[in-house]
Amino acid sequence: MRKLVLIVVVAVAAAAVWILWPQSRQTLVLYNAVDYGPAVARAFTKKTGIPVTVITTSTGPLIARVSAEAARPQWTLAWFDGATAAAGLDKAGLVAEGVLPKVSWNSEGRKLLPSNGAYVPTGYTLSGVFAYRRDGLAPPASWQGLLTPAYRNAVGMNNPAVSGPTYPLLAGMLQTAGGWPQGQKFMLALKQNGLQVYRTNSTTLAALKSGEIKIAMVQSSAAYYLADKPGSDIAVSVPDPAFILPRVMVEAPHLSPAAKRAAAAFIRFVMSPEGQALAMRDKGSDGLYWPVTTDAPADKRIPDPATLHLESVPPPQWGPLESTINQWFTRTVLGQ
Repeated sequence: MRKLVLIVVVAVAAAAVWILWPQSRQTLVLYNAVDYGPAVARAFTKKTGIPVTVITTSTGPLIARVSAEAARPQWTLAWFDGATAAAGLDKAGLVAEGVLPKVSWNSEGRKLLPSNGAYVPTGYTLSGVFAYRRDGLAPPASWQGLLTPAYRNAVGMNNPAVSGPTYPLLAGMLQTAGGWPQGQKFMLALKQNGLQVYRTNSTTLAALKSGEIKIAMVQSSAAYYLADKPGSDIAVSVPDPAFILPRVMVEAPHLSPAAKRAAAAFIRFVMSPEGQALAMRDKGSDGLYWPVTTDAPADKRIPDPATLHLESVPPPQWGPLESTINQWFTRTVLGQ
């Protein structure tokens, strides 16, 4: 009898361990391409007790990893720049829908909300501004002005096939020039005028500082961060129009109920006044962004968006074209 009781006790204990073990190991996995992602994750864990594993990389490799994992995602949430990339993942069925939190969106934030709730805009930058030396060649007011002889061999940009946030800039320029494929003519004319292409924001800005180029077309956060450094001789000009680059968060599809609750809690924390304030205190360039909620004032180092002519690059239209357009850019503009 004692042996039977012992067997039953051991079996019950083993069953309890088996049931509780996955819950004790339940960890939110964040694929992250945002400077302040780790700090926000630590604050969230401290507040809620929910552990977060942060895997940080840049936007391009992050999107590639999510795509490669496809129907067997190893992540819970992903945070990066570019609603076009999020729309592409959504069309491929790689993200969950209906994940928007109930927060106090501002007017610009409401414009950025996807109709199916497939991604959460957490703020926005501009995909391309003109960075230049204060005592050097002044940039044009518009994109078309880049084609004039004054800017021959003077302009540089990132490679959109390498720098994920640069594709929305390319899409914006194509959109302004008539769309796809009509806008190809503008990019080919820019190439004929001596456009220089570098890998990322850092290498394009390094070319500007060395004098290799006179104007760098880079993400606004990188440009304002460089211009704000003590003793910097770099200035920033916002072209007309300027293209909004949403910073977004997506959720993996088919999560367990527990994982979905953890993901929703993290999203709510990110969008809370506490989460937004923490993000904006970031000492890197990513902290220089415009908020999409009414209770998160923008950094004073960047201009009031009401003074700018802003345009969106519709994610459902341009997201699915990213691979095609990047391949065209690599083949035709870079000649590779």
